[in-house]
Amino acid sequence: MNSRPRSAAAIRSALTYALPFCLPALAWAQEEAAVEEAPPPTDIAESAGTWWARVQEPEFTAQVMMAITNIAAVLVITAVIYIIVMALFGRGMSRLEQGAGEMRLPHKRRAQRVVTALDMGRSVARWVIIFTGLVWVLASAGMDIRPVLAGAGVLGLAVGFGSQNLVRDIVSGFFILLEGQYAVGDYIRVGTTFGMVESIGVRVTVLKDLDNQRHYLPNGTIAAVTVYEEPFINLVVEVPVADAESCARARDVVAETVSRIQEKYPRQLVYHDPPEAVACETGGLVRQPVAIFPTQEWLVTEEIPTSIKEALTAAEIEVPETRAIRSYSDLGRMPQYRYRGEEGVVE
Repeated sequence: MNSRPRSAAAIRSALTYALPFCLPALAWAQEEAAVEEAPPPTDIAESAGTWWARVQEPEFTAQVMMAITNIAAVLVITAVIYIIVMALFGRGMSRLEQGAGEMRLPHKRRAQRVVTALDMGRSVARWVIIFTGLVWVLASAGMDIRPVLAGAGVLGLAVGFGSQNLVRDIVSGFFILLEGQYAVGDYIRVGTTFGMVESIGVRVTVLKDLDNQRHYLPNGTIAAVTVYEEPFINLVVEVPVADAESCARARDVVAETVSRIQEKYPRQLVYHDPPEAVACETGGLVRQPVAIFPTQEWLVTEEIPTSIKEALTAAEIEVPETRAIRSYSDLGRMPQYRYRGEEGVVE
């Protein structure tokens, strides 16, 4: 029951001994604040007059002119460096792109990867030059750039912790370039989106589809990608013939029909090889190899079968009603692996 009075007595005793030391310190702090704080201007006209008098001082004018001269020199130097660096990157990329058209496939892909790396390097160099020039301008204007650099570091940490998707996109883009998964100019399919790689940036990959629409895909969202080594798909159109003796004539009709379709659709039907006639006991077959641009499979499912059937009917070559014209992948274009001995070593 006596704990509360004893506690109150202890508090009063502590305050009694502390107040003689706290009051002088508080008074000293108030005096320092009164000395350090400058009194606000009492009149706007007086403040404007003081500023105008300072502007007319020769030293102030010389400082302003010196700062303007430094800023102009910095801007000129930055612009010259920017133009030279961008021109060097652009010249190197244009040379590689022109030479890549005459190279074979392995060397062509290597050149495309170099072009992609140069494009990303140009993007990084652009931002480095701009940021360096901005900091240089602030320093030439007489500002202390240490807070700016410190703020940039803090901002970078905040972006790193707060924008995890951004960091994921940048890291994924770095590994895409490092591993050479695809390069500028490649035809790729990401999910349901098909198109040509127009650029690979630090954060996004830009695809241009068949409708000339650009798709900006964050690198971190690209989980699976299909890369076409060549801009076409190898297929075989198989045409059944009722009479084996008519295979030779059917082969000529099929070849002429496919050639006419290629003239009509040169971009969709990239090329075609001479057809092959196969005779068997139950009739005959004509196999027509074709190369179709990706996403243009309607040629081998609609246009080519319909046209061939009409041409065979006009040439009085019978087509079995129980067997339809079909198409399938040309496995002859697939790489063949041979095994040496019993060890299973791939040649």
